[in-house]
Amino acid sequence: MTIQQAFLQHSASERDPLLLVLRQSQQYDVRIARAEGRELTDIHGKKLYDFASCNYLGFDCEQEELLARGVQAAREFGMHTSRARLMGYHALFTHLEKKLANFIGAEDTLMFPNTTLTSIGIIPALVQKGDVILLDKAAHATLYQAAQMARDKGAILKSFPQGDMEALGILLETHRHCPRKMVCVDGVYSMTGDYADLAGLIPLVEEYNAMLYIDDGHGFGFVGEQPDARHPYGKRGNGIINYYGAPSGNTLYVAGTAKGLAASAAFAAVTPEMKEYLMAYAKPLDYTHPSTPFCLGVLDAALDLLPKVGEVRRIEVYSLTCSLVEGLRGLGFHVMTQTLFPIISVWAGNTQTLIDASRYLYQHGIFLTACPYPTMPKGKEALRITLTSLNTQQQVDHLLTLFGEIKTQWLRAGVALTPGGDAYDQ
Repeated sequence: MTIQQAFLQHSASERDPLLLVLRQSQQYDVRIARAEGRELTDIHGKKLYDFASCNYLGFDCEQEELLARGVQAAREFGMHTSRARLMGYHALFTHLEKKLANFIGAEDTLMFPNTTLTSIGIIPALVQKGDVILLDKAAHATLYQAAQMARDKGAILKSFPQGDMEALGILLETHRHCPRKMVCVDGVYSMTGDYADLAGLIPLVEEYNAMLYIDDGHGFGFVGEQPDARHPYGKRGNGIINYYGAPSGNTLYVAGTAKGLAASAAFAAVTPEMKEYLMAYAKPLDYTHPSTPFCLGVLDAALDLLPKVGEVRRIEVYSLTCSLVEGLRGLGFHVMTQTLFPIISVWAGNTQTLIDASRYLYQHGIFLTACPYPTMPKGKEALRITLTSLNTQQQVDHLLTLFGEIKTQWLRAGVALTPGGDAYDQ
């Protein structure tokens, strides 16, 4: 037995559900040979409709404007910045940090390569021994990783159920004495598409002089200010903080640009003083490379394109999302969304049901995300579908036809369609 095998044998008990899905569902390690919008071809020649993309506005296929600006930036500044951000950086960073700040209404922003490195850089840099982090139990795993790093430095780490303001209030009161208190939440939750309750969170953090750290990896570029009946996701795409229309001095807003704008980067909204501090103490800015000039050129172009096409494409996505959610619920499935954000997770309830359904969908031309434990809590395993403006009604109809067939399979096998439901009462 090699040392690698020994380590894997020791760890396998914790990872069995995820490994089973990885090996058996056919929805992981998919190797794409060709992509034409949301129609993919894998290396075996199998055609797939792509319901796993999070590029909600379809900017990942917007080659004409975005590609040209990316190439221009690469020609001006090189293919790669082979130094840490702290050491020196080209003018595109300064330009984009001001542009992003103006877009969301912040004093300034600080760019990172992605939201994972943003959290890993910022949270341990700000939270010290004796401070407390209060972490939403449904928050993204990368926030947990960052909080655990801070805990290793002596910070206190506690969690509270998503949206439970009473539980959070009790924790804030219990730890009132801590010098610094940080509450960490997702802006848009990656498994359900639900939104953070900023209307409830902001008064609490202001009362206890805490910082509200918001990871808006999914919302930025898509949700924005002044939501109404015609624009249910809001306008402009300037993030969950503007969706609620109540920015607060107690927030530290972090957003990714890869999902909304197809550019591999992220940023934090900061004051000039915070920017200087994080430049010195956020480790990814000292020990890893920043986003490439090509990616920043794409981001620059995407920010210019967004006001031209964003509103129409959000309306298209909303129409597709309503069609899919209504169809799935009409079939009797439990769909875990309250907002009609284009993340649609269909409850499966256990690992084997998840594997069987995801394999069937792949075999019939559907690529989506199978979410087993520990990605989801036990009993809440789900099939996650994401919709973009490049998906079509015909693709949605095909997906619903397949879910109708899955319903028949589940009922025949005595599998319930909803948590706690009777399979034969649907």
